[in-house]
Amino acid sequence: LREAFQATLDAVDLKGSFRQPGNAEWEGTAARAAYLPVDYSIAMMDYQLCYWNGNAKPTSDLSLVLYHDNRPCALWPLSVSHGETGELRIGSSGGALRPPLFVAELAAKTVKSMTTKSLAALNRFCLDNGISGWESAESFIDASGLSDWHDKAMQQGATATLRHELFIDLTRSMAEIKAGFRKSYKALITSGGKLWNVHLLAQADAALWEEFRCLHLSVAGRATRSLDSWEAQHQAIAAGGAFFVYLRDEAGRMVGGGLFHVTRDECEYAVGAYDRNLFDKPLGHVVQYHAIEEMKRRNIRWYKLGPRFYPADVPQPTQKELSIADFKQGFSSHSFPLFCLRYSFQ
Repeated sequence: LREAFQATLDAVDLKGSFRQPGNAEWEGTAARAAYLPVDYSIAMMDYQLCYWNGNAKPTSDLSLVLYHDNRPCALWPLSVSHGETGELRIGSSGGALRPPLFVAELAAKTVKSMTTKSLAALNRFCLDNGISGWESAESFIDASGLSDWHDKAMQQGATATLRHELFIDLTRSMAEIKAGFRKSYKALITSGGKLWNVHLLAQADAALWEEFRCLHLSVAGRATRSLDSWEAQHQAIAAGGAFFVYLRDEAGRMVGGGLFHVTRDECEYAVGAYDRNLFDKPLGHVVQYHAIEEMKRRNIRWYKLGPRFYPADVPQPTQKELSIADFKQGFSSHSFPLFCLRYSFQ
């Protein structure tokens, strides 16, 4: 697949190199972005690839560093997944396609030109490999407005579907952030702080991470993903791409915890598990609050809580998804549009 995609890049005169072990060039280019979403972080990409490959959805990484004038100028997370009947699907880390992320200093004219070439490469690769279409998703990126990717894809005939995502503005003071919480949450955070001992893991600790995996297994009632995906998240903590907030009771037993992926600018809630026997007690509220305090200590700009589902969304969300979204909205300061673009060759 890499050879095929390289041929496509050559055909449209788009210069790029595939992400290499060590990731030094990826990291260096990421550091030059005006805003770095978690979706473009190595830790999140590696985790997602492990997740899909461990859940019977073979996924190949085609992520690219793009060049202009022989200098790295953009990151493009790309992957190709293999369906059960052999069909191919192109996206990013096994999910919806993310557009190239350009460095801050790149001229607007160059961004437009490279976006046009990127779309041409994407479309040509799909047609050459029997892929019937693609779906991209573009999250809020620090008030930058709609991208050239969005505009050019729509000009080519893509259709847009509106979704919503919840965020917290971390440039506010902690007092301002807490003042924006749902009223009932403030009392729960205070009472929970008296019930549990709160801890932060920001370095490797295999035994502690295994303790959390076992808690997750107990709560879910079954193994929901591979051991490799759990190890990828442990490695993310070790490398500074994630942190883990967890709670213990007076006896020292872990009763809940949450993992948060981070970049310089953004944090995203990844996974949580809480003792089912204590669901009447404030667990998740306490983890979220102390995670936000840690984000503030790291000077992160936005906390991406996740999707905000509504009853009329298509496909219709489950009651569980609606409940989780309502829980997150009680913390959020902003709801931003998530535009899902779909393009079909048929």
